[in-house]
Amino acid sequence: MTFALTAYPASQTFRGELERRYGPVTYHSIPELRRLPAREMLARLRAHRGELCLLPLEDPSSRPLAPLLAGVALLASPGRIELVTSEGERTTVSKVAAAASGARLLAATIDGKRALRRAGRELNELRGERRVDVTLGDLHETLYLNANLWFGVTAGGSVGHTAGVVNALSDRGAGVTLATMTPPPLLRDNVNLLSLLPPTAYGLPVEVNHYRFQHQIASQVLDQLQAKPELLYQRMSVANYAGVTLSRRLRVPLVLEYNGSEVWAARHWGTPLKYEKAALAAEDVSLRHAHLVVTVSSVLGDELRERGVDPRRLVVYPNGVDPVQYNPERFTEANRAALRARYDVPADALVVGFIGTFGAWHGVERLAEAIRLLVDEAPDWVERNRVYFMLVGDGLGMREVSTMLAPPAYARFVRLPGLVPQSEGALHLAASDILVSPHVPNANGSPFFGSPTKLFEYMAMGRAIVASDLNQIGEVLRAGGEPVALLTPPGDPRAIAAAIRQLVERPELRDQLGQKARQLVLDRFTWERHVEVIMGQAHDVIGAP
Repeated sequence: MTFALTAYPASQTFRGELERRYGPVTYHSIPELRRLPAREMLARLRAHRGELCLLPLEDPSSRPLAPLLAGVALLASPGRIELVTSEGERTTVSKVAAAASGARLLAATIDGKRALRRAGRELNELRGERRVDVTLGDLHETLYLNANLWFGVTAGGSVGHTAGVVNALSDRGAGVTLATMTPPPLLRDNVNLLSLLPPTAYGLPVEVNHYRFQHQIASQVLDQLQAKPELLYQRMSVANYAGVTLSRRLRVPLVLEYNGSEVWAARHWGTPLKYEKAALAAEDVSLRHAHLVVTVSSVLGDELRERGVDPRRLVVYPNGVDPVQYNPERFTEANRAALRARYDVPADALVVGFIGTFGAWHGVERLAEAIRLLVDEAPDWVERNRVYFMLVGDGLGMREVSTMLAPPAYARFVRLPGLVPQSEGALHLAASDILVSPHVPNANGSPFFGSPTKLFEYMAMGRAIVASDLNQIGEVLRAGGEPVALLTPPGDPRAIAAAIRQLVERPELRDQLGQKARQLVLDRFTWERHVEVIMGQAHDVIGAP
């Protein structure tokens, strides 16, 4: 028997390679294990006692995580530990070597505590400093800073957002340099890349590594910059205020992209941060020193005003899409049939699709409930209409969804392809006839603040959409007047099932809604339009008294 311990969900392609080499593999990811009580986590690992333990490193930059993974692997008392990379490299990790990793782990942990204390001092000083006084003139060079300490994030909304904004900035004719640890797919060829190197080993708790990375970023950027930028654009990330440091050193304006509080997200959607106070201080300092703050929903705009952001220095505009990449005309019937054949779906099936990272807010569990309702209550109808369901992606919700849909009565109609490359996302949408956006309200009762990139990708692909009538989702789909989708009460699987059934039975309605949705996204919600609004506001306010 074989199990794999991963730092993040592995893509379906990498899983396939592992399973061809090792046979059936049971997967456990660190984010999933961290959510469990200690006793349950240990029991889950000890269930693999004596088995082969794989440590898959799909992303080459994730090698610093190897000592941490090896240390956790020892808790399972495996028979053997083997590190495997996407390039095919296989290295046996002896138990002595795994135990020795503890020394590196300890050193990194001590360094992390030092970095945390240093950050506290710097943030206290920056609270008392004024925003650097600069103006924005002609724009020849832009530096885009993606300072997320991410491993293995090669698909999803954040990846599409980063590539979309960077490409749109580049399309405006100025030079763009992207400073990042892992370049997103689908970047324009004329975007310059500046590599950010992560710490060489990870300490505990995991979040202290963000502070270690934060202190390395400015020197890495300054050492590699080819030309001084006139503008610095930063995608805000947890425990990171490197944009403030670079803005002050280079004396250039800082545009800060705020997609929601990472502290809030960790508390409500993941594992609460141990050092919340420091992470909140990094957010507050970044917002204070940014010359312009960009956010994607009115709910977030209200939050930022409450946190003291001057409305004149705030841009609120929804996310967008690349209408060339997400264009249904790119794909032929042969393309669609080949993709369906990959997952053993008949070419003439009617496919109901979903794509996402299976996060707490995505509501994919409610879609799974809707599928069960349809199969339980109308199995002959599902069979007669040749309805199949394709749920693309992976994440914390995958275990529950796969369990719900595992019984043969449902599994015969359901495909779970796992994570797919960002470059294949549009093809998977093209292979669907109906697309579902089943987002759910925030569990704590606060307003839903998201601007899901999948929604704009669905619209651009000209497919009929079933979507939750939830804050911006409903607002966007009504932006042209009449809704361009079937809207359902959030979190209501029976309403989702009814909407799917209506679209299956009315092909003319599918075509009508799909055409209207694509036209609406072309008119209002491209990345080009998103960046145009941002830059217009930047030129208006940066440097104003």
